[in-house]
Amino acid sequence: MRMQGLSLETIPPIHIPFRFFNTAPWMGVLAALVLLFDAGGAFSSQWSPELLAVTHLLTLGFMAMVMLGAMFQLVPVISGRMIPGGAIVATGVHLLLSIGVLLLVAGFYWKAYWLFAWALPVLLTAFAMFLLALGSLLLRQIGGGDAIYSIRFAALSLLITIGLGVLRSANYAGLMEPLALANIANIHLAWGLVGWVLLLVMGASYQVIPMFHVTPSYPVSLARALPAVVFLSLLLLSVVDHTVVQALVVFVLCTVAIVYAIYTIGLLNQRKRKIPDNTARFWRLSLVCLIASALLLAGFYFAGHLLSSIAIQQQLPVIVGILMIYGFAGSVIMGMLQKIVPFLAYLHLQRSCLSNFELLKTLPHMGEIIPESRSRWQFRIHLSALLVLLAVLITGGFVGPAALLLVADFAWLGYTLASATRLYRNTAVRIALTP
Repeated sequence: MRMQGLSLETIPPIHIPFRFFNTAPWMGVLAALVLLFDAGGAFSSQWSPELLAVTHLLTLGFMAMVMLGAMFQLVPVISGRMIPGGAIVATGVHLLLSIGVLLLVAGFYWKAYWLFAWALPVLLTAFAMFLLALGSLLLRQIGGGDAIYSIRFAALSLLITIGLGVLRSANYAGLMEPLALANIANIHLAWGLVGWVLLLVMGASYQVIPMFHVTPSYPVSLARALPAVVFLSLLLLSVVDHTVVQALVVFVLCTVAIVYAIYTIGLLNQRKRKIPDNTARFWRLSLVCLIASALLLAGFYFAGHLLSSIAIQQQLPVIVGILMIYGFAGSVIMGMLQKIVPFLAYLHLQRSCLSNFELLKTLPHMGEIIPESRSRWQFRIHLSALLVLLAVLITGGFVGPAALLLVADFAWLGYTLASATRLYRNTAVRIALTP
């Protein structure tokens, strides 16, 4: 494991990221239950209220929950500076994000759009607290290199995603005049999935792949060019309503995604540790899904009119969404949690032994905090759920099995993280009580 460039003196309290990590899987379980009880109605349309409920449970409840928690942890360690507000800001963000997501999803699922009038202020406050604290740090001259460079673009993309989401929600709730909803929705998706998610994954990968997997580093030129091209392309897509420009942007974004994925797979193939690694499997699966979603999106955009079946035309955007949200982002998150949680738990326990070095011998090693067998089952369940979920869209069947596998996937992750947290707490208490 490479530790160069990390500032472990600025590591925040472990309860900050762990509260986000332990909440997120149960949002995923709730999304799976919506699919289970909806009996396939969610896939009737790209914009069905049920599918929007599932989408926001996965994107805000699961993905953003983990990503914000990881940012509270990652940014101080790679930049050497704590995010202002610390535990107070993190507690507020976690609580408000949890409440806001549940209100928003309830509004979609029960078509009670008046709930958006409550959900919007709560979610806006949560993200405003986070972005103001993070932004006040990112605007300074700090360390972190290529990772912080990409994270800056990701934070700006999140801000734009939130703004577009507010417009959409206000439109749903009848708080403003009707807009070109589909266009706003597509741009909102682009900023959220490509701007926020992809750029944040890029930034994290610049640090964690060489660190955890002992690979060569990304070339500075590539690491700097990719986020800048993505962000500028999305800006162009948002402000220029011209067919040729939009086609060019789609081509560029798909190309960037494929280049990043192929290069990262190449780095993983150069791992110095050749033993099987479940996190590396998750990374490869996520990158394959990113390539597949980019190819499908390009094919749909440039050749979708050649498809004779209206049903296929309607399902392709949903397939791309599943590949990006559950296949790409979900796989990265699940895989990284298998590494980050044991690493953080052991690091904090190690620091608590500084006054009694003999206790170091009694600490559980990282392979005990999350056993390899448990991570291996996580990958098997996740891969099975992804394949069956894609089969649902292709065949129209298997909705029940897909939903049950999703429940199992997120519940297994929740159990794994809860077990790791309990082991950490029990060990920390034992250390504190040892004279």
